[in-house]
Amino acid sequence: MHVLTKTLVVLAAVFSVALSALVIAYAVNTDRIAADYGNALRRVTVVEATAAQNNASYNSEKTRLEADRAHLNNQILGLKKEMDTLATENASLRTAVVKAESERQAIVNKIAELGETTKTQAEIIKNYRDENSALRQSDLDHRTRAAELDDRIADLESQREVLEQNYRALQEQIAEAKRNQEQMLNGTRSGSAGAVGGASQPSAIGVNMAGVVTPDIKARVEAVTYDDTLKKTIVKISAGANDRVGRNMVFHIVRGDEFIGRIQINQDPDLKHAIGEMILTNQGKQVQVGDTVQTNL
Repeated sequence: MHVLTKTLVVLAAVFSVALSALVIAYAVNTDRIAADYGNALRRVTVVEATAAQNNASYNSEKTRLEADRAHLNNQILGLKKEMDTLATENASLRTAVVKAESERQAIVNKIAELGETTKTQAEIIKNYRDENSALRQSDLDHRTRAAELDDRIADLESQREVLEQNYRALQEQIAEAKRNQEQMLNGTRSGSAGAVGGASQPSAIGVNMAGVVTPDIKARVEAVTYDDTLKKTIVKISAGANDRVGRNMVFHIVRGDEFIGRIQINQDPDLKHAIGEMILTNQGKQVQVGDTVQTNL
C-alpha cells in the first residue's frame, strides 16, 4: 500500500475519533439544555399557581369582611328601630304619668271637699284614699319603668357607639387588605416577569429624588393653609391610606410641566386624604389648590 494512502487512512481514523467526541458532547449538551428548559417551565408553573392561590385567598377574605360589614349594618339598623320603638313607648308612658298625676290631684281635691261628710261620706273618702294609694303605686311603677327604659336607652347607645367603632375598624382593615393585595400582586408580577425571560414590565413603583423606592401615586391639592405657630405652609391632598399614602412620604408639586415644590406627609393619613407640610419651594412659586402632586417625577 502506498505511503500516502496509509497516511490518509490514519487521518480518517483520527477524524472519526474526534467526530465521535463531538457527537457525544453534543448529546450531553442537548440533554442538559432540555433539562434546564423543563426546570424553567416548572418554576413558571409554581409561580403562577402561587399567584392564583394568593388571589383566591384575597377574594375569600374580602368576601368575608364584606359579609361582616353587611351584618353589622343590619344590626345597627335593628338597634335604631328598637331605639325608635323605645322612644315611642317612653313618650306614651310619660303621657300616662301626667294623666295619672292629674287624676291624683283631682282625687285629693275631692277628699278635701268631702272631709266634713257623714260616715258614708267617710267611707267614700276611705275608698278614694285607697284609690289614691293605688294611683301612687301605679305612678311609682310608671316612674320605675321610665327609669329602666332610660337605662336601656343608655345601654343601646353604648352598643351603637361600639358598633360604629367596629365598623370604622373594619373599613381600615379592608383598606389595609387592599394595600397588602396590591403590594403582593406587584411583587408577583415582578417575579413572573423574571422567570419567563427577563422582559421589563410596567410597574406602579418608582424611585424618588432620594433614591428610595416608593409607590407611584398622583393626586390633587385640595387645600392650602399657613400655620402661624409652625411658620409653615400646610397642604391637604386628595389621596390617603386607600391610595398607599404613608407618613413621612414625600410628594412633588407640579403645575403642568412646571415644578412648584415638595411636601412631606407629617401625620397619619385617613382613608381618602392626607396632610403634609412644605419642605421645599421653587423660588417665586406658590402652591395652589388644583396643583398636581406625585411621588415620582
